[in-house]
Amino acid sequence: MNILALSTTSTSGSIAIYKKDHISYINYLDIKVTHSERLLPQIDAGLKNSKIKISDIDLVVIANGPGSFTGIRIGLATAKGICMANEIPLLPINTLQLLANNVIPTNRNILALIDARMEEVYAGLYSPDLIALIPEKNAKLVNLFQKIKKPVIIVGDGADKFNKEIKKSKMDYVFCPIHQNIPLASTLISIALKKEIPIYDFNIISELEPYYLRKSQAELVRDEKLNNNKLR
Repeated sequence: MNILALSTTSTSGSIAIYKKDHISYINYLDIKVTHSERLLPQIDAGLKNSKIKISDIDLVVIANGPGSFTGIRIGLATAKGICMANEIPLLPINTLQLLANNVIPTNRNILALIDARMEEVYAGLYSPDLIALIPEKNAKLVNLFQKIKKPVIIVGDGADKFNKEIKKSKMDYVFCPIHQNIPLASTLISIALKKEIPIYDFNIISELEPYYLRKSQAELVRDEKLNNNKLR
């Protein structure tokens, strides 16, 4: 089994390649360059380093959101193009579930938080065995924290962004180590190896949509204008 994993849901991005029975390549970048400029060169470098061709890949797994709207679109478009051109199955993974996988095993519930901007978070609460206790949602911090009744470990960039708000909350919490806050492509491989590999289906892949959880700022502005026009 050869797997190509892509994670582009934040300002950083990573790819990983699993070759036969081990992870043969990991690349992580956190620089002010768009994913469209760096993703394909990363993939090419990974394939060369692993001494395989794209035609040798048996599965592409991708973090499909929530996160950066632009990053998600670029990553998904790239994954779709690779899969449809080479008839490779595509497995999408929720970014919040990816982050939750970063901190297992644990005896606490797992609160995955991603900064959604506008003082909101993308959040999901999971049991230690990764059962969703609060389904993935876009939420205000105050509303979310009121629902947390049991001890949690917090993972994701929202932990740093909203550190002060978390410390003021009444939750019983601990923060995970900072390296676990990154939605790395290598974690996607670990998740994929536990799942049943999907068959290649052109229609399913072509119709796959990003998992945004909310509308983009441009869409919100557009909708507000439309509503204002209707009221006139």
